[in-house]
Amino acid sequence: MIPTAEQAKGILGPYHPMIRGLIEEAWAEWKAVQACRAAQQLPPLLYPRTLSNYIFDAIARRAILAFGAEDAVQVEIEAQTFKLHFKGLCARFKKGGEDKLGRNVPTQAALAFMDADGLLPGMPPETAKVEFVWLSNEIGDLDRVLVIARDGDQLIWEYDIDPAEPAADMLTLPISPTEPDNDGAPLVTPKTPAKPDTKQQ
Repeated sequence: MIPTAEQAKGILGPYHPMIRGLIEEAWAEWKAVQACRAAQQLPPLLYPRTLSNYIFDAIARRAILAFGAEDAVQVEIEAQTFKLHFKGLCARFKKGGEDKLGRNVPTQAALAFMDADGLLPGMPPETAKVEFVWLSNEIGDLDRVLVIARDGDQLIWEYDIDPAEPAADMLTLPISPTEPDNDGAPLVTPKTPAKPDTKQQ
């Protein structure tokens, strides 16, 4: 079954910041690993799939814990992947290609997920399926995070999960003291210490 984009947004909307944040954190982790590799003068990665696998692993480590703590979401952990079950909607994370579709080894399970009419084991036949897709830019940074619906190799619809809005500007307090408006008189007058009583009883 293929949901409409509006149906998907209605279900996934509250989780958009979490989905985007998990992917951004995974990329930040990769950037830290990349910096360590460069510091050790290690050669660049040979195969592009190594980067995709690392990002997916970093997402999975975070998403399984984060969504596992959500009462309304069921996490299904499989041998090499995991899926998230929302209200009648099944989702997975994938790296997107130029066509914005996730790449898959054509196993039976993968084909069932890609096919709009494919049946997922243990799930009702009306279960809808979407993918959370990350796209990188020409310099290898995270570019976009999409929710997509597909039917085989055809993209049905897409929408962006934008970065979180920056926090509203806060009032900045002055860091240096201002001159008091008291005609130059000191605000605090030191107290003269009392002289000890020298009289003897």
